[in-house]
Amino acid sequence: MRAAPAFEVVFGPSAIERSLVALLVAVTFAALSAWLWSFVDAAAGPSGRGRWACLMVAGMAAGVGGWLGWAVAMPRPGTLSWYQGRWTWADKRFGTKHEVIVEPRIDLGSWLLLVLRSPDGVVRWVSTGRQRAGTAWHPLRATLFAPARQSIEPGAGEGTPT
Repeated sequence: MRAAPAFEVVFGPSAIERSLVALLVAVTFAALSAWLWSFVDAAAGPSGRGRWACLMVAGMAAGVGGWLGWAVAMPRPGTLSWYQGRWTWADKRFGTKHEVIVEPRIDLGSWLLLVLRSPDGVVRWVSTGRQRAGTAWHPLRATLFAPARQSIEPGAGEGTPT
């Protein structure tokens, strides 16, 4: 069995992923504000405060939520490297390097969601696609999904259980 070649993949959320996070947060903020506004509207009496007030509050909450979601999903570039049988994560923002354990979570064929676990307990979720990974796409997938080498000891499985 041959060892996988060394390669590097640069990670960071794409504009589409950032937009999806912003949309999710915006919809959540709008729904929560509309729900909270229903209590304010009910307290105002039978006539309530009107639909326009509810729409204004939900719209402003959606705007704040969208801005917050976009800001939270800010690109934090990092590089995942495979070299001599070890995964390394280099954080570009802080200039740090950590050994990590890489676990694939979602594989859509041309898009991957990975979990990176460092020995100090830090967990990072990163995603990449075929176009963003470029020439490292095939080695990345081959390394992630290669069958693990199992060592079979002589005499393992022999005998009867006691």
